[in-house]
Amino acid sequence: MEFRLLGTVSIDTLSGPLPLGPAKRRSLLAALLLRANTPVSISQLTDALWDDEPPLHARTVIQGHVSRLRALLMGADAEAYEVELTTLGDAYLLRVPESLLDSQRFEELLMLAREQRSATDTVLMLKEALALWQGPPLTGVFAGPPLQAAAHSLEESRLATVEQLAGAYARLGEHNRAAAVLRAEAVAHPMRESLAAALMTALYRSGRQSEALDWFHRTRRLLADELGVDPGRELADAYALILRGEPEADRHPDDVPKAAQLR
Repeated sequence: MEFRLLGTVSIDTLSGPLPLGPAKRRSLLAALLLRANTPVSISQLTDALWDDEPPLHARTVIQGHVSRLRALLMGADAEAYEVELTTLGDAYLLRVPESLLDSQRFEELLMLAREQRSATDTVLMLKEALALWQGPPLTGVFAGPPLQAAAHSLEESRLATVEQLAGAYARLGEHNRAAAVLRAEAVAHPMRESLAAALMTALYRSGRQSEALDWFHRTRRLLADELGVDPGRELADAYALILRGEPEADRHPDDVPKAAQLR
């Protein structure tokens, strides 16, 4: 049994995903999983399921969704996995071993990556962490403010991890790989300056200076047109690095010992 937040909110079993039903029930599951092993009050669940004035029967609706979710878990032999949905006064508690929750495994792998001394091992840990993602976080839920904020926080963590992975590749001298990791995200998040700056640096250090400069001017124009602002410190520093020129820019990934290259 696996609980997923990093993509479509789901409960996967050996026989397939459990039929969670409507978005409100999926949202309730997400709210419980985001605070797994911690009591979540009826009030907090109400805020997660309705972004305006909740209906007078909101408590009854929540109780109905909890009852159905509990039945689904029992039918999937959740107790064998030490999973339990319990009532604690005016709150509900979903007990889930951290190893069964993808967002917890993601955080654990990030911690392990930070502890590695070898950039090669860091790359392996970060790639394993990012492989847990199956799409935008909390897909399929009711997008009220609390769950929107949680999804944003999870996505920010993913993007930061992509940047860390590119940094680890850079420490190995694999700047083309760093650029490849960053490009798709920079396209998807064109006004995230940290991504643009990292991509520019990776392109420059892999000998693609014109592409790096093009990316700077593209981002600068976008910031001016969409936000009316100039590039921030990080983007400006990356641009200045390219203009100054560094011997390291001439280093090519093929110059790195083969044993250090990750395939």
